[in-house]
Amino acid sequence: MSKARIGIVTVSDRASAGIYEDLSGKAIIDTLNAYLTSEWEPVYQVIPDEQDQIEATLVRLADQEQCCLIVTTGGTIDKVYFDDKS
Repeated sequence: MSKARIGIVTVSDRASAGIYEDLSGKAIIDTLNAYLTSEWEPVYQVIPDEQDQIEATLVRLADQEQCCLIVTTGGTIDKVYFDDKS
């Protein structure tokens, strides 16, 4: 049986620029290691908080990297990626 591939994506302008270390993505990997009993392989990405890059990364992880699960963390609350029609 092959290893499951799990995508872990941290969305952060500063972490992706190397201003500070990504701790949340690494914590997700540690948590998955603690809970999962089957072998798995992390596909870890730290990317800027830009909608086009987020979309492209998620599509690539699902379609090309064949990740069976993608876990995301991060993002800036003041960025809005949808039309507010309220």
